[in-house]
Amino acid sequence: MALNFKITAIAAVAFVTSATLALGQTVGIGSNPQGSAAYATASAIAKVVSQETDLNMRVVPQGGPVVTIPLVNNGELEFSVSNSIPAFFGQRGGAMFKDRPQPNVKMVAALYNLNVGFFVRADSDIMTLEDLKGRKVATEFTKQKVLATMQSAMLATVGMSTDDVVGVPVPSGGRGVEDFIAGKVDVGLFSLTSGAVLKASASVGGIRWLPVPMTDEAQAALVAKAPGSYIEAVFPAENRPGISEPTGVFAGPFLLLAGDGVSEDTVYEVAKVMHANAEALGAAAPQFKSFDPKGMAPNLKVEMHPGAIKFYKEIGLLE
Repeated sequence: MALNFKITAIAAVAFVTSATLALGQTVGIGSNPQGSAAYATASAIAKVVSQETDLNMRVVPQGGPVVTIPLVNNGELEFSVSNSIPAFFGQRGGAMFKDRPQPNVKMVAALYNLNVGFFVRADSDIMTLEDLKGRKVATEFTKQKVLATMQSAMLATVGMSTDDVVGVPVPSGGRGVEDFIAGKVDVGLFSLTSGAVLKASASVGGIRWLPVPMTDEAQAALVAKAPGSYIEAVFPAENRPGISEPTGVFAGPFLLLAGDGVSEDTVYEVAKVMHANAEALGAAAPQFKSFDPKGMAPNLKVEMHPGAIKFYKEIGLLE
């Protein structure tokens, strides 16, 4: 009897310890470096998930999706945020992931549209994308390849490529913005609402965005380079310096991703908490002001995590 009691007690302690570890589980969410829209997005998700669940989610800033997607794929990170383009190509081993497929990375949720464009100083004589010919422009984005894809797509809308500009190689969009502030390049390229762009506008006395033409031909040229993206008209807003009138910019859904190794229950809980806390996410990061929980499960031709599928089927977002 005493022996049985002892075994039962040990089993109970083991169960409690296991449960405690599960309740205090720490998971990482990869993002671009601080100052980027991706970092703000990941930080907002981590804050809400950590507050509303038993998970401790921590932001791990890296060089962008070309770095974080492989980390999620091999299980070094549980989650990451990314534009839909690298997620699409990662699952197929194309573009920035050519011959390096990332099949273990799955979509958890669509968050909001990432808007990206070229910007210049407010008093610049560069008025259109065509005016970029022969100008110094940040290029390559070796640690943030998706920006290079977006850049090529936008230039293609006017029949141009990076061969038409004086390329100044940079590792990331953030470095490109720093070079813009320092006068090393004439044109910056980054997301409209990022902290880095807000800083650039304040540092140079104001900026102006170069419009992407909103025509069927331009849209076809854009999507040929960047599947799943489109040209969107954005309007003046407090968090969009340099937008004084409706302006065409690059638009692509921003996603939350998870690895196959993350349990269905964990992904289910994260999706559920985000769906229920749109207001809290919006308070944590301005990027989430346009977040609509009803749009979390669009068909982007990006494979979804089973835990997310389970939740979306329960609430009727998926059949």
